[in-house]
Amino acid sequence: MGAMEADAGERLLRELTAWDPEGGVVSVYLAIDHADRSEGWRIELKDRLAGVDRAAAERILARFRGDVPPPAGRTQVGYVEVGGERREIWNGFQLDGIATEVVAAGRPYLAPLMRMLDDGSPVGVIVVSLERVRVLDWALGQIEELDGWELEITSLDWHERKAPRRDPARGTGASASGRDQHAQRLEHNRERFLKQAGGLVVSRHGERPWRRVVVIGEGDRPRLLARGMGPKAGLVHEVRQDLIRAAPTAIGERLAEELEHLNSSREEALIAELKEAIGSDPGAALGSKEVLETLEQGRVRHVIFDGTREFERHDGVPASELMIERALATRARVTPVEGLAAASLAEHDGAAALLRY
Repeated sequence: MGAMEADAGERLLRELTAWDPEGGVVSVYLAIDHADRSEGWRIELKDRLAGVDRAAAERILARFRGDVPPPAGRTQVGYVEVGGERREIWNGFQLDGIATEVVAAGRPYLAPLMRMLDDGSPVGVIVVSLERVRVLDWALGQIEELDGWELEITSLDWHERKAPRRDPARGTGASASGRDQHAQRLEHNRERFLKQAGGLVVSRHGERPWRRVVVIGEGDRPRLLARGMGPKAGLVHEVRQDLIRAAPTAIGERLAEELEHLNSSREEALIAELKEAIGSDPGAALGSKEVLETLEQGRVRHVIFDGTREFERHDGVPASELMIERALATRARVTPVEGLAAASLAEHDGAAALLRY
């Protein structure tokens, strides 16, 4: 497979959890620095493949030969069957932040993939100016321009009107100039345009699975557009910056900075929800053992675990992998957390869950 669409993430996870080949699977998470002329990433991959089944290692290295350019994507994720049908599943992502890992096990190693899919969930991006709106879609590090509108102002062209002469003897009467009237009309039309554009975003793209809508623009322009989005305005996060003429790649780079903050805030809010749930009804499960038990009972609605932690194994399988598998089987949500949110889970051995009942 090539670069994967965001909405295929859950299907891929379900396919991988059902894959249990007799000879096992080598899972590869490879961070590629396309600007590194020394290609240190190739050396790291070769080093990490030491000790892996030789035939599988050779197949993996053949995919990343030094005499051809690497596949597109900053992170390559692959699952290679040892022996048997020699099946392989590969995907390329534009996301950063995943360390190179090679894991040989009975089944695919899923925790880093789950983290990528969570951090890379689809986001709407709207770039606004006084007279132009651009709508873009971001998912898994890839950004695509979808739509856009411009305010036509030619009909608002104005002609300066001379103010009537005043007789100094009659005092200092005042009247609005044609220029002032035009400026007021133009400002009114710009505000109306942005609000209408917000409504258009919802009517045309409201069914997209956007976790957030990031609106980028100067001054009060993001706020004006959000007013037109009705109930969807609750998804809006405003960024004060002029990017109306920027290329989609530049917008994506700016967005990546903002998403790092938004993902951290989302994870910390989830931990706050967990703390409120402890001791209440329906309550929470604390620690990987209790989370696995309540998952087996179908009681979990949301699993939260430290995405950077090495969990104890149950029958040779890390608890984090079992939590992912059982959550998918019972339609529970899964969020791997990092940073402060992960530190808050330390007292619960790195895992907890919000319960349905």
